Amino acid sequence: MAFAHCFLTLPTHTSNFTRPFLSSYTNSFSSPNLNTRTLSNFPKNLSIAHKASVKAQASEASAAADAFTNFKHVLLPITDRNPYLSEGSRQAAATAAAMAKKYGADITVVVIDEKEKEAYPEHETQLASIRWHLSEGGYQEFKLLERLGEGSKPTAIIGEVADDMNLDMVIMSMEAIHSKHVDANLLAEFIPCPVLLLPL
Repeated sequence: MAFAHCFLTLPTHTSNFTRPFLSSYTNSFSSPNLNTRTLSNFPKNLSIAHKASVKAQASEASAAADAFTNFKHVLLPITDRNPYLSEGSRQAAATAAAMAKKYGADITVVVIDEKEKEAYPEHETQLASIRWHLSEGGYQEFKLLERLGEGSKPTAIIGEVADDMNLDMVIMSMEAIHSKHVDANLLAEFIPCPVLLLPL
């Protein structure tokens, strides 16, 4: 989605009206004899331009709001190897389940680690924990992907999965950033859709 990299900014053309207003009309407004004739000199196109810029900003804000409410497929990355899930992963699972249930969205869970599945004897316990936490949030069915032992960085894998599956949102905890499992700077480059980062 191209939208993920759109930023809401103030239109530059509004600043063009500020300078002439301050320089040309300062004397008139500082005069004690301010009258309707002076006010008639006020640039009419200033208010029109302001209304146009407000409409443009409202349209961009509406598009941003739609991206966070009109989603149908959510990605839940799990990057920690705690068999019972870390606090951040549990929080992300609960949030993903609640939001998917509310908006009727599908959930895809991707379990990511640099090591092979065989290196973790409690791998099946972790998968059972993921199922349990999602079901506790009222979400019984989800798609599970395992990206283990590939040697790729988790950030790149998350971006690749989100792009390949045309996902609408990625939900994860800031814990993944703090633990250095995911690079926050690369996250903005690789993820083609909005990312919801949950504070600890």
